[in-house]
Amino acid sequence: MNLKPEEIESIEDAGILNNQPVKMIRTKGGFWMAVGRPKGKLQQEALTAGSHPAIVKYNLEKQYPDFQPAMMKSEHFADDIKVDRHSHFLSDDLRKSGHDIYSVQKGADIEFQITKHNAEVHSVKAVIQDDAIVLKGMNIDKKFARGMAGATTEKALEFGSKKIRVEAK
Repeated sequence: MNLKPEEIESIEDAGILNNQPVKMIRTKGGFWMAVGRPKGKLQQEALTAGSHPAIVKYNLEKQYPDFQPAMMKSEHFADDIKVDRHSHFLSDDLRKSGHDIYSVQKGADIEFQITKHNAEVHSVKAVIQDDAIVLKGMNIDKKFARGMAGATTEKALEFGSKKIRVEAK
């Protein structure tokens, strides 16, 4: 993939892979990608990409165990952000077509992202309040309902939440 300079919004250091720098690039459209040189390659290439920088970092660390993250200046990359993949709740057909569900959590705020080939399809914001996870409106395609229910339940169990509530926007 070749990006033109006018398509790039920002570039940050992401870390080191095989003693070579890895850069995190944000396009003007909001798409993120990690670019670096994998082992045995002579050229830099896109290592992973996604709709949220924390998801890109999560996938980078999973796909390249030798990756050493840098201290990130941006809040998008903060170490207190927790990313979980919940794609196992999606139907086989949705997974085979390239769909995933991730939860990106920072403190009490959670964003559930449904992606297709790493591009955001739907996003649902939530917050942990008292003993409940409160979804701030949910406008998703019905085919993702079972997957979202599973992802939300899994997140609630992680925190011992006793309720899941959906609020209108």
